[in-house]
Amino acid sequence: MRIAIFAFAFSFLWVYILFFRLKDKMGFSGVILLILFYFFTFVVIVPTGVTFTVISFLERGKMVSPITIGGEENTEQIVIVYHPGASAFTTNTLKTLAENIAQKNYKMTLYGVKKDLQLDLQGIKAIGFASPIYVGNVRRPIIRYIQEDNLCGKKCFVIVTGTDREGLEKDTLEVTQLIKERGGKVIGKTKFITSDKENELKENIEIFSWELLEKL
Repeated sequence: MRIAIFAFAFSFLWVYILFFRLKDKMGFSGVILLILFYFFTFVVIVPTGVTFTVISFLERGKMVSPITIGGEENTEQIVIVYHPGASAFTTNTLKTLAENIAQKNYKMTLYGVKKDLQLDLQGIKAIGFASPIYVGNVRRPIIRYIQEDNLCGKKCFVIVTGTDREGLEKDTLEVTQLIKERGGKVIGKTKFITSDKENELKENIEIFSWELLEKL
């Protein structure tokens, strides 16, 4: 698609060169062709290229080590596969959630999503999927991981983070549908907002923790 837009824009330039520049003419039509070329180049192509570059950078995520919260004596295990995003907000929020749930004798492990991530879900009580929302979408590595996983009979939950309080259903729709297609059961979903005050965020995390515990 990006190549097609690029070729479309440059077609105006080549037409201008062939029919006007080489013949040392300009005219109204030549001016229009140049305007169209510059418009598509600097208003459409360049901003689109910058956007895709930023998204591609964010898409890579970060190389993060698994985080385990809860003692070895806790036999019930829950895992969360997450994309850390560009800031520490998503990771810190998930750690707080894990600390709350671990107090009820659960062992929580957070795994940063990556291409070769493979988890043995045998004996796992539940699995969560978490991601920041960028440009209205969950990060693609999370989507790809769910598409390749077998969630048959597993209890699952979805967590998204972002700046907009609205849009929980829209932001989690693709993930929840994929979970169901892969045989999982969605027992909860929520959205945590970066602009919330610390005490408000903590309260929302506690509420969601209790909601999950009731359904495990």
